[in-house]
Amino acid sequence: MSTKRKYIESHWGVFFLKGVISLLAGFYMMFTKHQDVDFLIQVVGWTMLVLAIIEVLNVAHRSRRQHNWGFPLTLGAVEMAMSVALLYTINPGTNLSQLLPIRLAMLAIYVLVTSIITIVMGFRSFSNLTDRFMWVVNGMLGCILGFVLFVSGNISDIAHIMLFGTYLLVNGLTDLFYGIHSKDALSELHAERARKRNAKKGAKK
Repeated sequence: MSTKRKYIESHWGVFFLKGVISLLAGFYMMFTKHQDVDFLIQVVGWTMLVLAIIEVLNVAHRSRRQHNWGFPLTLGAVEMAMSVALLYTINPGTNLSQLLPIRLAMLAIYVLVTSIITIVMGFRSFSNLTDRFMWVVNGMLGCILGFVLFVSGNISDIAHIMLFGTYLLVNGLTDLFYGIHSKDALSELHAERARKRNAKKGAKK
């Protein structure tokens, strides 16, 4: 029988790895001097592919422990689909620049949807107020960035990529901090359980 453990109870390494990848990619998109939009779209696509692979590993880890794996599977599938859509075209003869508006719109929709999910997760999944605040604020900032991406057709394509890089930076910081916090909390939990076991053994003696 499956134990319905929430997504936020995934292994801390999942959040740590996603945080590092998102931070590196976001930092590059924000501060690179590379002005080739098609190349930067490829960077986004490969970043989404790596994030999807991490979620697939998370699914394997959770299913082996009989934990609920539906959400990480869905998230991984969405990130994989985004990656494929950004890296490949249906018609090989199509000029990448012709697909750029569609790709930028896809990024905006992705940011909006995932940010709304993050807000819901923050309110429903966390009892710790610090964690809840961190994830809700992350989701709210993501919604703002997603909305700006969606309606700002008058800004340059490079600016769109920089905005998405900002989203990755915010998301990466949240994942990284939460991963580290989860590791510390897990260590404290194990220590507390060890103290209780030792106390019981001492009482029996």
